[in-house]
Amino acid sequence: MCHFSMRGLLSVAFFLLLLLFAGAAPSDAQDLMSVRTVVIDAGHGGKDPGTVYGSVKEKDINLEVALALGKKIKDGYPDVKVIYTRTRDVFIPLVERGSIANRNKADLFISIHVNAGGKGSTARGTETFVMGVDKSKSNMELCRRENSVITLEDDYTTTYAGFDADDADSFILLNLMQSAQFEQSIYFASLVEDNFTRNGPIRHSRGIKQAPLVVLWRTTMPSVLVEVGFLSSSSDRKSLTDKESRAKMAECIFDAFVSYKKKYDPAFEPPVTTDTVTVVSPDIRPAKPSAGDTLYRVQIFAVSTKLPAGAAPFQGEKNYEYIEAAGLYKYVIGRFKNRSEADAELARLKIKFPGAFVIRTDGENRILK
Repeated sequence: MCHFSMRGLLSVAFFLLLLLFAGAAPSDAQDLMSVRTVVIDAGHGGKDPGTVYGSVKEKDINLEVALALGKKIKDGYPDVKVIYTRTRDVFIPLVERGSIANRNKADLFISIHVNAGGKGSTARGTETFVMGVDKSKSNMELCRRENSVITLEDDYTTTYAGFDADDADSFILLNLMQSAQFEQSIYFASLVEDNFTRNGPIRHSRGIKQAPLVVLWRTTMPSVLVEVGFLSSSSDRKSLTDKESRAKMAECIFDAFVSYKKKYDPAFEPPVTTDTVTVVSPDIRPAKPSAGDTLYRVQIFAVSTKLPAGAAPFQGEKNYEYIEAAGLYKYVIGRFKNRSEADAELARLKIKFPGAFVIRTDGENRILK
């Protein structure tokens, strides 16, 4: 019988994953994205109160912010399906929260929490976590607190077999499998923290961090855990216990959702409001043949549905065309006769379209390898 070490198994898994993704085009992950189903997780609940200060319990703040966020998304985007892991004060196992998102094929998972510092801590502010293995002291203290709830679950040693927050090796394979979502998770986290800093009731951001959090462990979509403030901080606590401030926290996360949807969902439309005016734009024309010349172009994204001129995904760009190929509308900018000119344009466009890359086309607009 053959026996493999953990590192040996990880090496094999890494090689298999390389084979799996080797043929993927640079923008494939972005090309196929949409934001139509969101799972919102109100952390803790039931027999698990989370952080407690006097009569104030984290689980109640989490639920109020989560429900307010979900309502804003449903009101602004009636076509987006919003699913809550809980809508009342009940206990939900950590692994089940991620499973709810996976079963419903969610496009985004948002877990809402309230932070706490240790005895004598002066920590305050907001911070947003993505799944990772940063093992700084403060991050691991948060992990131990957030992950400790698993001991309240029946047979938790079986359910969480293989999860070890003190063993970085146990996360290597997990991180490889989540790599396609990592960029999107980081981007959404940055939007949340930016909005908190500019518009939130607590305008002190502790930044974006990585940590091995059970609630994010098995999610298969972009996922974040948002800490909306420190209940242990007297200044943060004033906002956390104020209803209007909690509503503002939900609004900041919603604004991050709007920006995220604008970037990654090709069918983005501004949120519905009572004074929304719909403007019908003509279709974009397909790229014209290039009279036999080989040209370099920058592909900014590809979608399965043709977009109207001026649609939000173009982010203010005007000189674009599409090339229809392989069942997709591949939107391109520029007609360059040499690669250096195309690379210069790519550098500019990468700021707006991180998944952009240079392609070559022949005189019939066929994409060349």
